[in-house]
Amino acid sequence: MALEIRPFREEETEAFYRVPSIVFGNYTGKPRDPERAEFILRPEWSMCAFEDGELATTYGAFPFQQRINGGVTRAAGVTVVGTLPHFRRRGHLRKIMETDFKRRYEERLEPLAILLASIAGIYQRYGYACVSTAVRFNIDPRWVNFVPSMAPTTGTWREVTKEQQPLLQEMYDGFIEPRNGYLRRAQAMWDWQVHNGDTYDGLKPGPSLLAVYEEHGEPQGYISWVPKYASSSPSDAGGPGQRIYVRDYVYNTPSAYRAIWEYLKRFDLASRIVIDAAPTDDPAFHVMVDPRELNAQHRDWLHGRIIDLERLLPLRPYGAEGRVVFEVTDAMCPWNAGRWALEAGPEGSIVSRTSEAASLSLDISALAQLFYGQVSPTNAARYGRAEASPDADLKLWDAMWRTEYAPFCPNMF
Repeated sequence: MALEIRPFREEETEAFYRVPSIVFGNYTGKPRDPERAEFILRPEWSMCAFEDGELATTYGAFPFQQRINGGVTRAAGVTVVGTLPHFRRRGHLRKIMETDFKRRYEERLEPLAILLASIAGIYQRYGYACVSTAVRFNIDPRWVNFVPSMAPTTGTWREVTKEQQPLLQEMYDGFIEPRNGYLRRAQAMWDWQVHNGDTYDGLKPGPSLLAVYEEHGEPQGYISWVPKYASSSPSDAGGPGQRIYVRDYVYNTPSAYRAIWEYLKRFDLASRIVIDAAPTDDPAFHVMVDPRELNAQHRDWLHGRIIDLERLLPLRPYGAEGRVVFEVTDAMCPWNAGRWALEAGPEGSIVSRTSEAASLSLDISALAQLFYGQVSPTNAARYGRAEASPDADLKLWDAMWRTEYAPFCPNMF
């Protein structure tokens, strides 16, 4: 067997996209129409396995910018990972990832890889970890009522069109600036996930309706939503047969957040309001009178893999000043392994190798969870994801690695 690991070439475009269409159940047998495609992956963004000249495994990564606790890092958004059935269980994906990680490290490209996993267990083998959790809300509009202490809304709504996306873009960019895990959106993300998009329960609603909420003439929030008749769904009782799907929302004030829900509540022919993915620190559960009616469902969401520890960690703002020493194991990226000292101060942070005794020992995947704030150092030790020395100052660890917001990424890729 001759195995070649390389990007696909222009003349191999159809063969490249054929593999994920089969793997993810979207195969039609028809040529791919670039004009209708949700995304275009350049050949140089790919890495594939060819067995005896035949394309066996596909892999690609978009060059993203991601907010991390108010800071910014470049992140490789891994996508279209798949292997044709007759080539599986031969280690092709492992060889691709080893090649790709080494290339990004040596060429000083993205120090971080992220993905949304079809099966999370596949990627845990390669040093990935779940670094964010998503919550799905599915509520009857009649149950959208707020605690008495929450101030009423005072602003007004106006409908806008996709031609006014620059306003939405400005609001989105301001919203994500202090947050954790959000991506700088390319136009394709706006086109296929904000202005259009499918739902997790298999429905294909139409284009989005857009509205902006203003207080004293100043935009304070927006919503992208779409109604869809879905009375045949077994989860809906009798009565109104429509669902409202929320594709995107931004709010700058508590009243703007409340206004979003009240805007949706007015749709009298809807039996459910559905937000497929929200962060775990979304206010809904804490400001509604009957939070159980949200039918909140938690699931693993974004997965992250640290490629270059030394370059990545200083890009993240830390919650407190201090110095900690830790030891990392990393079989796939050995340049990350060893003992490191992290020193965070008012002017930023420094990461350097050290021979000092480590107060925390952990695998590279557990470090990714600390990096995003998905798991605190104390809980990592409690869960068995890290080993703390007897004299470890876990209160200092927790203070340094704390994030202002829960990690979350609203975009699919």
